[in-house]
Amino acid sequence: MIIIETTYFILITLFSIFSIYGLGQLLVYKFNKNFFESTFYGFIVISFLITVFHFFIKINLYFSFIIFFLGFIVGIKKFNFLKIKLDKKTIIYSLIFLTLVPIYISQKYHEDFGYYHLPYLINMINEKIIFGLANVNYAFAHNSIWLNILSVFYLRDNFNFVSLPTFIIYNLFIIFSISQIIKNNYKISNYFLIVSIFYLILKYTRISEFGNDVPSIIFSILSIYNFFLFNEEKDIKRKKNFFFNNFSFACFAILIKFSSIPILMLTFILFFKNYKILIKDILKFNYIFIYSLCFFFFLQQFFYTGCFIFPSNFSCFNVSWFNEYFLDIKYKLELINKSYFVTAKDSLSEEEYLKNFTWLSYWFKKNYIEISEHLLTMSIPLLAYLIFLKKTNSKNILYFKEFRFFIFFTLIGLIFWLSFSPVYRFGVIYFLCLIFLLTFLISKKKFFSQKIFIIFLSIFLIFNLSKNIKRLVKEEKIFFGIKKIENDHVINSYNNNIISVYRPDFEANLKKGNGWQSRLCWDIKFLCTRNEILINRKNKYLIIKDQKKK
Repeated sequence: MIIIETTYFILITLFSIFSIYGLGQLLVYKFNKNFFESTFYGFIVISFLITVFHFFIKINLYFSFIIFFLGFIVGIKKFNFLKIKLDKKTIIYSLIFLTLVPIYISQKYHEDFGYYHLPYLINMINEKIIFGLANVNYAFAHNSIWLNILSVFYLRDNFNFVSLPTFIIYNLFIIFSISQIIKNNYKISNYFLIVSIFYLILKYTRISEFGNDVPSIIFSILSIYNFFLFNEEKDIKRKKNFFFNNFSFACFAILIKFSSIPILMLTFILFFKNYKILIKDILKFNYIFIYSLCFFFFLQQFFYTGCFIFPSNFSCFNVSWFNEYFLDIKYKLELINKSYFVTAKDSLSEEEYLKNFTWLSYWFKKNYIEISEHLLTMSIPLLAYLIFLKKTNSKNILYFKEFRFFIFFTLIGLIFWLSFSPVYRFGVIYFLCLIFLLTFLISKKKFFSQKIFIIFLSIFLIFNLSKNIKRLVKEEKIFFGIKKIENDHVINSYNNNIISVYRPDFEANLKKGNGWQSRLCWDIKFLCTRNEILINRKNKYLIIKDQKKK
């Protein structure tokens, strides 16, 4: 049975990859993009199509089929099948892909999955855009565009494929990085990829546990990587191409996670230092497409909350679905992220905790072990790799002309992370940059060895595989997908004349042994909420308000 499931999973994955590649070609057909870069852009095109069309229709199975069929047809026309050869490189990349497949098997859910990830997808496939959706679940006040993408991978009553886009971007990024490192040995940009993939392979061994963090990290890395490529390149046409990559991947990373905002600093420095060669390009179609994606995403957020930007007073309007509580969410999240409720809730008031950096010592005691473990995972394998490399001739020492600015960017990124959302997973990209900077002085005096790189890469991939095999041996059920919490529900008595409203049956779910997840909607029927809401329908659109605001 597992052999059949594996074959089915691989076929679905390859079909999805090829369709996403085809969609990417719709945006970059004029540029000389390789297969991987076109696929990365495919995710951006999908997010645009879903976000725009959801204003008018449900993201149901028919819509998903049309999207993938369109991508597949374009992919067939654009892909050069004559380039496919069963050579050593193809075999190695296929083995890497297969080595990473077990991370998708019997996945443990991310803690937010049943809370708002899955309910958000259910809302998207059951109803076109809902005005005031954040009143259903306050977590919807701060949305990620990656959740929009996941909706086309949701099959009704089956969510085993909703983490497939994350698996695809993770897998393709690893293979893309390896291909670039081997092809262009001695570059600063490639060393940054080495720092990144060593860590990703060693630490991210179960794809669903990290929610939207993985795609945000990867697109942030891609943006920074193209910043390096821009500075390494002399040809004007290629520099323009790298700048667009840097800009578009940075924007997309931010739409996935707002914690990526500082990476736009790199885009700004490239633009203002190269103003004359870039200014004429920023009104071309490919740039306008990215501007439009950002516009429609923030318009979506406005329809959800009444605010264009994650609840900040200056961007909010007093529309009927706006809830003043949204403005407090940012404050509550700051307290959560700075560990108030697990360290000082019983000893300090919220105001005292946040005042004059009082929170810092409490937060550090709570988080230093986790951060230390991740920093050691980033640095120790990397240092071991560098030790095995031979010293290079002084004439070939790498020169990083933006070194000082990159230090400044890294510091700003870490300060931004520490000030607003000091949860480790939100700061991964800045820690990667930090380790890159700390080890760069060593790496630039070393000669790249393809043999040593492949040896270390193989060891890390085997570690990733063995860790998953060890986990799967203990699993009672082996399947491709995410472990499910089955919560019962009860129907609320209000709004039945417009739409049925459900809520989790907390007591019944506790008896099932579902623990704290008993309160969550998971895949309970549309519409599920624990909030008191008032629902109206106008011009075929649902408008949801807080019950207290009439």
